[in-house]
Amino acid sequence: MVERETAAPGIGEGPAKAISVSLPEGTVLALREVAGRRGISALIATAVEEHLRNQATASYLAEYENEHGDLTGSEMQAAAGVWARAEQRENQWRAAG
Repeated sequence: MVERETAAPGIGEGPAKAISVSLPEGTVLALREVAGRRGISALIATAVEEHLRNQATASYLAEYENEHGDLTGSEMQAAAGVWARAEQRENQWRAAG
């Protein structure tokens, strides 16, 4: 029998896990006002996932530029287009559900 390695879930993947987070009261009040029907947990999860993805992307780009040199203007423009299309698809996916 072959054992399968199970990879840890990526950002935004896997079952939800409850954690305790302390926030200033004013922040909690503002969250409740804007969270809507998706709720505070969904809003915070979305914000944290975006932050983590941005950090991972920045780290990858720094590593790439360290190995290959700075991106050219046309490379940055092409990357911005890819990023915008990916965000548009993700926003459509999130709006659906």
